Amino acid sequence: MQRIKKIIGLLALSSIFLGSNAQAFSISPLKYESTIASGESQNFLMSVENDSNSAHFYQLVMVGAKQDQNGRLVFEKNIDVAENWIKFKENQVEVESKEKKDVVFTISVPKNTPPGGHYIGVGVEEKNDQGVSARLMMVMTFQVAGIANEALRLENFYPTKKYFFDNNWSHFLQLKNIGNINLAMAGNIKVLFANDKAVFFSTIDLGSKLFSGSSRNVNIKSAPEKLIFPGRYQAVLTIYYGLTNQQIISAINFWYLPVWFLSSVLILIVLLFLFFIFKKRNHEMVE
Repeated sequence: MQRIKKIIGLLALSSIFLGSNAQAFSISPLKYESTIASGESQNFLMSVENDSNSAHFYQLVMVGAKQDQNGRLVFEKNIDVAENWIKFKENQVEVESKEKKDVVFTISVPKNTPPGGHYIGVGVEEKNDQGVSARLMMVMTFQVAGIANEALRLENFYPTKKYFFDNNWSHFLQLKNIGNINLAMAGNIKVLFANDKAVFFSTIDLGSKLFSGSSRNVNIKSAPEKLIFPGRYQAVLTIYYGLTNQQIISAINFWYLPVWFLSSVLILIVLLFLFFIFKKRNHEMVE
């Protein structure tokens, strides 16, 4: 839960300080979520607060937003068509010392726009003689109204090794949102031995909601605490996603061959070899 809160905080507010003389200011809210019908417009407010001891001008900025495969937010230009749908009432705002000022921006969705999710970074930046000294961004997440398609695809699920020599097992998971809305995700992993005997079970932290069109990579750790037998094991993954709580289930196999087991096998082979040598020599002496 703490990790999810941290990720949400990073998604909601990404600040980049580009100089030691950056002034103190803040924006609110930290995020917006909305639904807008095709062909309609909606106004939104963003407050800019100047915490410094002098008045400052702030440039209003807007870029596309996306998630990388680790769930971190990335701001870039020209990555979402909705960047062309947002207009500021004014491109620059002056805020007096210790005061707050509201900024209005409008999202106008063109007619016949298909339903789906869009992600935009909206914020302000402060400039000095050297250029941009500080920038604060919030995330604007909105859906174009229509039929929601919740679809999650399992891209990869495999053990990081074919053979594990200790019980620190790990597996790589990759998921992709191929629907048109954000997806909340949860999951668990269960490890089975012979006769479907469960030796390990744990929930999986899949992070924040997965943006439409984005992928998510997760490294899953499974480390049974009790001493277990060597052999072939099966990891069963279950993923739950979306408002309809759909499921994806997948299973993979791997081998657990601990060092003590390999050492025992090696010692046994050596003993058998010595036994046959000794037996052969005794047989030759008898003859």
